[in-house]
Amino acid sequence: MKTHEAPDLDVKEETSGIPAARGPKQSPTWIKLGVAGVLLAFAIGYLVFNATSSSAVYYLTVQELRDLGPKAHTQQVRVSGPVAVGSIVRNATDLSFKIDDSTGTLPVVYKGVVPDIFQEDINVVVEGSYTPEGLFKANTLLAMCPSRFESLPPGTDSESYEKLEAHGAS
Repeated sequence: MKTHEAPDLDVKEETSGIPAARGPKQSPTWIKLGVAGVLLAFAIGYLVFNATSSSAVYYLTVQELRDLGPKAHTQQVRVSGPVAVGSIVRNATDLSFKIDDSTGTLPVVYKGVVPDIFQEDINVVVEGSYTPEGLFKANTLLAMCPSRFESLPPGTDSESYEKLEAHGAS
């Protein structure tokens, strides 16, 4: 009896129309791209978090600053409020004034360039340190622009309205 031997061919078997992998198993490209994308998103999120958390300083009222207690003396803080009428004192080296909001009054000393629009009763933001003596030493002074947005009275063009305002009749 003759035995029939199959010829020795170098053909790999196919299943469901997909060629069998040759060599070590390779993961699909989309998995590699997905892992790279997740790692990139995580790295960007980490950088954004670190950048914002270290520079995030919130505006406090005078009372919120005082409520911080001794913790307020060890960190940079921002306080916002209107400049008290009659409190501005300028000398050769510095500017002192008081922030007077509905929660209290805060004496402020500032050395530096004073914004052009700085005046009494304007809202300011000061950034600096709060001393145990109750004085706020500002290293940044920002004056909020006093803008007034009003709609024109019906039937009035802007030129006529400006003339009315110039004569004090608005």
